Amino acid sequence: MNLIFLVLGFVIIIKASDMLVSGSVNLAKFLKIPTLVIGLTVIAIATGVPEIAISISSSLKGSNGLLLGNLLGSNLFNILFILGLIALIRPLYIKKEIILKNYVFALLSCIVLLVVASDAIFLDNKINLITRTEGILLLLFAFIFSYSTVLDATLNKKAKIETSKFSFKDILYIVFGIILIALSAEVIVNSCVNISKYLGVSEDLIGLTIIAVGTNLPELVTSIVAVKKGESDIAIGNLVGTNIYNIFLILGLSSTINPITISTNAYIDIIILTITSFIVYIFIRHKKDINKIEGITMILLYIIYIVYVVVR
Repeated sequence: MNLIFLVLGFVIIIKASDMLVSGSVNLAKFLKIPTLVIGLTVIAIATGVPEIAISISSSLKGSNGLLLGNLLGSNLFNILFILGLIALIRPLYIKKEIILKNYVFALLSCIVLLVVASDAIFLDNKINLITRTEGILLLLFAFIFSYSTVLDATLNKKAKIETSKFSFKDILYIVFGIILIALSAEVIVNSCVNISKYLGVSEDLIGLTIIAVGTNLPELVTSIVAVKKGESDIAIGNLVGTNIYNIFLILGLSSTINPITISTNAYIDIIILTITSFIVYIFIRHKKDINKIEGITMILLYIIYIVYVVVR
């Protein structure tokens, strides 16, 4: 029954995310927000709502392993598997400096997370903990990133702007999308906790694998569709923006609600995320593109990581 509820939860949350993204994008276009900003902020936040709902639910239940596994696994899935996969479909050319700048912000988010999670090193504590104060700090970074992105796009006169009508249907999509996502997130978290207990495995393993992949299906579909339409900026912007908001917004919000204890395995995952993010930055910075060979390399790195997680 838990497996059935888990599958149903994912089906509902993916459909609800699609509704929310559709309504949110139409609203953004109606407000004449540039396409790049839509990718970096609106779509990134909208497709990240499943992670927000699951993380808050996990935080309230005290399931830190599930919470961190979901967010860290999501970021690694985005930056290695999805980005690598769409590079195989079509080489990704970084056409705007703003993308490169925001990827640097994504690197910064990993470094900040590593610092706030290193209490045992910097504060000589026995455990690593993300406190409420540090959670508020992460939220502040989320605000700075959002403001910087909108400001850059506003100053960029070449920014592509699409317009669209905003209807009552879009309002319904946004409202019901949020409600359905919240309800299905509760079902997914409860099912995963029960499954992890039944199988005798850790919650972070479930979070890093099943939940991370399941909640990132919206990002996967959105990015592939965007690349096939020649909108590589939206695809990369969506993934980079999602990774930034996962750490600064979602983890910040979750730790503000309830301080988060960082296990040894989670701390290692944070280090791995930081290193892999830097590797992808080298790929992007070198020729301002990601070719098929680099895409294959990224997918192989993700497979190696998953094998490591399962074995440990």
